[in-house]
Amino acid sequence: MNNVVDIAFIGAGKVGCSLARFLADSERVRLAGFFSRSESSAREAAAFAGGRACGSIEECTGSASVIFVTTPDAAIAEVGRELAGLDLAGKIVAHCSGATPSSALDACRGVGACVASLHPLYAVSSRFDSWRELASCTFAVEGDECACDLLGSIVRELGAAVVKIDGTQKARYHAAAVMASNLVVGLYDMAVSELVTCGFDHAGAERALAPLFLGNARHVAEDGPADALTGPAARGDEATIERHLGCLGGDTRAVYELLTQRCREIAKRRG
Repeated sequence: MNNVVDIAFIGAGKVGCSLARFLADSERVRLAGFFSRSESSAREAAAFAGGRACGSIEECTGSASVIFVTTPDAAIAEVGRELAGLDLAGKIVAHCSGATPSSALDACRGVGACVASLHPLYAVSSRFDSWRELASCTFAVEGDECACDLLGSIVRELGAAVVKIDGTQKARYHAAAVMASNLVVGLYDMAVSELVTCGFDHAGAERALAPLFLGNARHVAEDGPADALTGPAARGDEATIERHLGCLGGDTRAVYELLTQRCREIAKRRG
């Protein structure tokens, strides 16, 4: 193969395993190996995705032209400083954090590496299954142009979309992702609690809301918020909204009121 990119991973958790297996489908990619503080994790990752388990960072990265740091966010800068003690001239060092900018790897940039962050806008929940979904998601990339161009081109070839963002906006970008995923869990749990107050048991409330939730989520994802919006705010039914507010209390009432105002604004945009 011409122009083969040898990729090493420092960290063998959910993101490292998933991204490695996803990238391994590219004819341009060859997995060099994994290094992890847990030797068993590195062996499992290599057996699953390819490459080999390495006993040190030096062994793992020596032949690699691209090094992914797929550790917890708090360890990224520390690993970057450790990597900066190696020969990184001409290499790319990237991390996969959604909230941390590529500048966390400035120590590597200081010794001749190009740095970037490459983050899949997807909830990676499984070491060995989530990789199958990555081709359908969008990756956000930021950092040095040489790194962004190469990583972006490989990901696009595998079918995923890539958007380049400003590194100073990483916290805002990640907050948006949390709103559309993690915070929805909290909203769903609030709805379950209200149904329990109405007489449902907890498990029954979760089951009852599932078709409503899944159908609406599908509609939002496929058609956009404006076309998917239904309910009292969409039709200007302020009397019903007031009855809702009258029976809700505390944080639940505050959340309902805030999100209802946003729905009013969406309805106005829709006309």
